[in-house]
Parts: sequence; structure tokens; C-alpha cells
Amino acid sequence: MEERRDGDDSDLDLAAWSRALRELPTGPMSEADFRAWLEGPLRRFFPFEQFFCAYGSVAGGRLYMRSMLTSGYSAEFIASRERSFDVNERGCMKWWLSHRRSLILDKAEAIDAAGRRIAMTEREIDDVERFSLGPLAKHGVVDPFSNTGTHMGFSGVPKGRRKQTLAALELIAPVVHALYFQTKDAARSSVELTALTDRQSDLVDLAAQGLSDKEIGLRLGISHNTVGNHFSSIYAKLGISKRSQLIALFK
Repeated sequence: MEERRDGDDSDLDLAAWSRALRELPTGPMSEADFRAWLEGPLRRFFPFEQFFCAYGSVAGGRLYMRSMLTSGYSAEFIASRERSFDVNERGCMKWWLSHRRSLILDKAEAIDAAGRRIAMTEREIDDVERFSLGPLAKHGVVDPFSNTGTHMGFSGVPKGRRKQTLAALELIAPVVHALYFQTKDAARSSVELTALTDRQSDLVDLAAQGLSDKEIGLRLGISHNTVGNHFSSIYAKLGISKRSQLIALFK
């Protein structure tokens, strides 16, 4: 894989990072509180123009987004985010799920901290051009036990400081991940997902695709009655009573 070299600019302003950590909000917070920290203390350490963070899960080669928080993005960008997509349609996302390391991209290329190029799909290039996203630094955190996690992106990061930017993002990602779950909506989504077993999550994913109980049973090799029993358990765990409420939670 081709590598790209640049200067060693990985030294970070750790004093600025310490100041940002001292100003972290504590306890349950609103999305406004989260944005205030992002746009104030964090931005002084890590300059950026726009931010997004999404929480979701991966099953059957598809990513399912459950909730999202943004700062600085247009309504058009937010509306364009798909709730579910095949990870093969997003080369950078597929690479990140495999490597779990930070990367930076623009309309010309995507590279990791070592300068190795990452294959981008036309869809990703179109997003960068359409919404003027680059340079866009991306990372996240995955919970291997529930196969859920957050994926975040900071656009408008400084050009020509790849190593420094990605080294900083390695520090920032777990902190942003933790803060995200202190917001009410994100915490609710997390509980909804982690309360379900792997088999129940499979059923929810298939229901979200519009399959009937009979079709789900055929897909999973179980009886129609067993599918119904699974959904009764899912409804009880989530405090709902019918399929339409389930779809509303996970769409």
C-alpha cells in the first residue's frame, strides 16, 4: 500500500488538552452542554469547523445508525445521513471498522497516521465535494461485546498537520464517546441496543428492513411462533407493545 511522507509534527499541546479536560461537563447533560464543550474548550486544543458523532451497530455487513449529534453542519447534510447502509459502500468506514484507527480525508485521498492510502468510494468523494467536508478527520470507539459504538468526524481541520491531528484524535475519541453517552438521547439509544441479545438484535434488524414474521422465520430458520415469542420478549425489554413502536425506535 502506498505511503505518503510528511514532517514529524506529532507533538501535541498537552497543556491545552489538560485545560480542555478540566472544563469537561459532569453528570447528565443536554446536547447544548455537549456542544458548548466541543465549540469552546475542545476547539481551543483541536481546531475544527464542523463536528458529527453517530451511535449505532453493525450486523450482517450493514451499519445501523441509532442517533446522531452535530455541530456546524447544514440541515441538508443532516437530512442526507442514511440510517442504514452497506459498509462496502463506504471504503473509509469499512477500513475503520477493520483497523479502529484514526484517518483523514479530503476529495483527493484518504490516509492514516502512517501515511498509508485508504481506498475511498465514489459515494464518499461525492459527500466531501457536495458538503465541502475536507480535510475531515475521523475516528470512533467500538464496544466489542455489544458490537455497537460511536463514529465521529471533525471537518475543516488544519491542512498539513496530519500526524498531529490524528494523534490528537486518538486522545479525543474516547472522551467524546463517553460524553456522548451522558446526553439523554444517546443514553436512551445505548440502553435500547445493549438490552437485547444477539438473536433479538438480528430480529430487530430484519424487522427494520420490512420483513414479516414469516419472512424473518424463513431467513433465520426458526418457526413463525418462535419469531413471535422473540418479539414479545423484545417489546417487554423496551417497554413497547407493537411493531410500529419498535420500528420508530430503531429507524
